[in-house]
Amino acid sequence: GFVPGLFGTSHGALQFMAYEDLKERYNKHRNRVSDTKLNTVEYIMMAAVSKIFAVVATYPYQVVRARLQDQHNTYSGVLDVIHRTWR
Repeated sequence: GFVPGLFGTSHGALQFMAYEDLKERYNKHRNRVSDTKLNTVEYIMMAAVSKIFAVVATYPYQVVRARLQDQHNTYSGVLDVIHRTWR
């Protein structure tokens, strides 16, 4: 539990990193100062895209963690879970 739990905290970090990068690139594309505030639609779009990125990057971890916690199946480790899930 402890190590997989620590890995799970990366979701928020990835989302924040993606949001800041998207915002900076978007403002640069629009020829604006990098810390220019976004309007409501821009804010929602940046938040949605960064959330999608974080979910796609961390969802496989959630599947592996849930299967390791499953009391009805026995796995020999993380690689066994990945192999059997892929199969």
